[in-house]
Amino acid sequence: MSESLKARVRDKILRQRGEDGGRPVADAEGDDPRLMDIRADLALLDQVGEDDPVVHRLAEKYWVP
Repeated sequence: MSESLKARVRDKILRQRGEDGGRPVADAEGDDPRLMDIRADLALLDQVGEDDPVVHRLAEKYWVP
């Protein structure tokens, strides 16, 4: 695989968002915990480097190989 783990995690999170209705994460209603969780995970992913343990934790959470 030529993509980094961080890129694969981002792709999987965005794909899951699409499977959950495809609405933009920023438009998530305050009472939709799945979309709020996805938004938080994407923000967290943006803040960390490629080799950060957070990337590995999110990979396990979203089942990214």
